[in-house]
Amino acid sequence: MNTIMKIIASAIIALGLTAGLAAGAIVPAEDPAGQERDAVAYKQAYAFVLEERWAGAKAAMDDLVRAFPKSAWVDDARFWSCYSQEKLGQAAEAAFKCYQKFVDEYPHSDWADDAKSNMIRLAQGLAKAGKTEYQTIIRSYQQEDEDEIRMTALFALQDIGDEAAVDTILDLYDKAGSARLKRQIVFMLGDIESPEALNKLREIALGEPDEEIRRAALFAVGDRGGDEAVDMLKDILASDASADLRRHALHALADTGEPELAALYTRIALSDPDKEMGRVAAFALQEIEGEEATRGLQRILKESKDREIRQAALFALTDRDDAASFGLLKEIALDGSDKDLARVALLQIGESDSPEATAVLKQVLASAKDDELKRFALMALAERGADEALDVLLQTALTSTDDDMAQMAVFALSELESGAGREALKQVMKSAKSPQARRAVLMVISGEEGGAPVEVLIEVLKSADADAGLKHQAIFGLGESKSDEAVPVLLEIAKGQDSRLARAAVMALGEIGTDKAKAALLEVLEKRAPAPGA
Repeated sequence: MNTIMKIIASAIIALGLTAGLAAGAIVPAEDPAGQERDAVAYKQAYAFVLEERWAGAKAAMDDLVRAFPKSAWVDDARFWSCYSQEKLGQAAEAAFKCYQKFVDEYPHSDWADDAKSNMIRLAQGLAKAGKTEYQTIIRSYQQEDEDEIRMTALFALQDIGDEAAVDTILDLYDKAGSARLKRQIVFMLGDIESPEALNKLREIALGEPDEEIRRAALFAVGDRGGDEAVDMLKDILASDASADLRRHALHALADTGEPELAALYTRIALSDPDKEMGRVAAFALQEIEGEEATRGLQRILKESKDREIRQAALFALTDRDDAASFGLLKEIALDGSDKDLARVALLQIGESDSPEATAVLKQVLASAKDDELKRFALMALAERGADEALDVLLQTALTSTDDDMAQMAVFALSELESGAGREALKQVMKSAKSPQARRAVLMVISGEEGGAPVEVLIEVLKSADADAGLKHQAIFGLGESKSDEAVPVLLEIAKGQDSRLARAAVMALGEIGTDKAKAALLEVLEKRAPAPGA
């Protein structure tokens, strides 16, 4: 049996089976007990624990973990598996490692503290037995417990808020052994309104060996705000501190949002040898309102030698809805000599509220010598969805031989809110030079509610200049329509000489699935039946 005959037979069989399946399908009821099998399994395993039958408990807990790896009871089962292992008298080191793995994987489990306590007990025994490396482990866990208590006391002291409490917090930082406790103290100092707290933060920012804690201190200063905090951060910027420290200070300074810093940020962006500092300074200007900040960004855009700094300034400018900023975007887009900046400018013009935006984009589309800039202008027009762009979008969709451009224009037309876009799509379907533009039209109208109109799809199939790909797409759309109106044209194609289109038409008839479609399939089957003796 040839391929088309197999497809026809399959389509007819499918039509017959569909009714039987619809009539006879039975959906099994959901087993409510199955939803709680993990809980039942845990209760059964825990019964072994209560009876102190440790071998059975370990086996049952391990079985639960394997059978229900995503269960909420897994951490409980993992803990009791380790506990049972210990009770079975297995090697203390093996039990310790079991608890250690549990704590690493489930640090927030309700059983984590119990596991740590058992680890300390086991480690003490191992240390007494001569395994001195466990002394270090004991001290680390004891230190964690001490830190938890100290942090709780710190919060209480902070709430009291007297000078003695502040002195105690400052002194505790110098004695703190863990980075975690130090970071917590830094955050507290940021909330304490006293010169001593600010001086301590400065000391930490300049002298603490841990980079993360230094950064936290700088941001705590930035969050405080005020003249003293700003002066301190500016001093660090002007110092010979490390590049990382100066960058963190600049980030912290940007968080203060102080408007008088516009001149400082402009100077850093234009003259600092650290390019990362220049980019941060440009973005910091974005957070400052007023003409001075706008002028600073414009100056950076024109004078900076670093492309990334100029791009940062351009992004910062796009959020400022003023005529001067839009004028600069327009100048960059029309000039086009710096393609990276021009692309960014075009996209930002597309999002602009300026009444000139559409006209500028149309001008770029008409005059740009670079095809990529034309595409970006078209993308920006599509983003705007403005009806005043209808003429240029339609012209592009009809005449462009660049398939990407033509397709993009079609999608932009489909976004227009008025009915003019729909009429334009019909013109594109009939007259576009690009086959990809016609396929895009079919894609658009097929995606609408109810799918593409049958008459439009039939018109595509009857068109003399429609290529095979377009016809395939139209045939698929007719199948999706489920309409008997599509059957005659599909039958004609299925009986035709083009075997690929014939197969597609047969499959579409099967997809329609009506009595009329079934009769058409039988007719095709009869026509294509092999001659006697063949």
